[in-house]
Amino acid sequence: MKGVVFQKPRELSVETVSDPEVQTATDALIRLTSSAICGTDLHIYEGRMGEPTGMVIGHEPLGVVEEVGSAVVSVKAGDRVTVPTHICCGFCASCVSGRSAECLMTNPGQTGAAYGYPGMGDYKGAQAELLRVPFADANCLRLPGEPGDQWEDDFVLLADAFPSGYHAAELAGVSTGDSVAVFGAGAIGLLAAYSARLRGAADVYVVDNVAERLDKAGEMGFDPIDFGAGDPVEQILQKRKRMRSGSAAWRGEEPLIGVTCGIDAIGFQARDRDDPSRENPHWVTEALAELVHPGGRLGIIGVFVDQDPAAAGELERRGALAVPWGSLFKKGVTIGMGRDHDERYNGRLRDMIVTGQARPSTIVSHHIGIDEAPDAYRHFDARRDGYLKVVIRTG
Repeated sequence: MKGVVFQKPRELSVETVSDPEVQTATDALIRLTSSAICGTDLHIYEGRMGEPTGMVIGHEPLGVVEEVGSAVVSVKAGDRVTVPTHICCGFCASCVSGRSAECLMTNPGQTGAAYGYPGMGDYKGAQAELLRVPFADANCLRLPGEPGDQWEDDFVLLADAFPSGYHAAELAGVSTGDSVAVFGAGAIGLLAAYSARLRGAADVYVVDNVAERLDKAGEMGFDPIDFGAGDPVEQILQKRKRMRSGSAAWRGEEPLIGVTCGIDAIGFQARDRDDPSRENPHWVTEALAELVHPGGRLGIIGVFVDQDPAAAGELERRGALAVPWGSLFKKGVTIGMGRDHDERYNGRLRDMIVTGQARPSTIVSHHIGIDEAPDAYRHFDARRDGYLKVVIRTG
């Protein structure tokens, strides 16, 4: 089969690699019809998660079951399915408590496994034509329709992007009437904002400095904030002051001028606010601590790593951050963070898609064939030409 293979930092190739096979009675093989490129794939592409030379990358698959092991009972050949990025067994202590991203069985000695992801198990990635799915009964989510139909782009986002965005809103405790600031207008940031609106948020601000991404945020009905035009905290505070000015409705609530919920959808490679040519993940945390009002909630969905040898500072190289704990403590802020437990959400999000209540595919910007993947990564990494969410048509 063809697969997108990591060669060295910023160099991928499309190679013919060995087809996966059913290895145990609980496996399934999926012939993929679509596979998406994730922002997390860029961390791998840039060599920030090691150099897994020869690894087929990618973790957002959609396809049709081609073969199942003898013990698989919930899916059969011909079923249309997606599977979560984070591979789960379905029966360990983490899985039965709804924390499938921390499965204890699929990556022995560690918590959590994923397709095509360094350090998360020896699983071939999903930017390929075929995918082996372990523990198929726990991982395969059956889907209606046919390959290439009106739901193709929506369903491929059920593997990771849409559940990640929804998990961010869950981590931040977003509910009816909340005001939300999302830092990062990539696919996850936009879907976090979208999920916040689905959960009833009244005001949603999206912070970035890439014009095309901010345009998309505005198109989706959010308030775009360009941090290149000035301090994003001050911009949001001024907007909220103007909204409340001249009304007695908020008399005495001046300390609550900030937002109730904040989301970091950028992570460890955040660009510096004043000099975007360099990285500075600290300012996002500091901005959120300043912006969220007393009793507020933060959701951290952007990826952080436990070590980053390529980082500029010693603190960052150790996977550490200087966090404004004093401000957060004083305000009594609740913080949630971590990988999304895809399997917890994907069935419900599927049903919202099918009933027309959700259309996450609004963020998809490009469709390509698998042979075009290396070039697409170059554009995506440069954040140019509107590359926001790329879907590879593999079938």
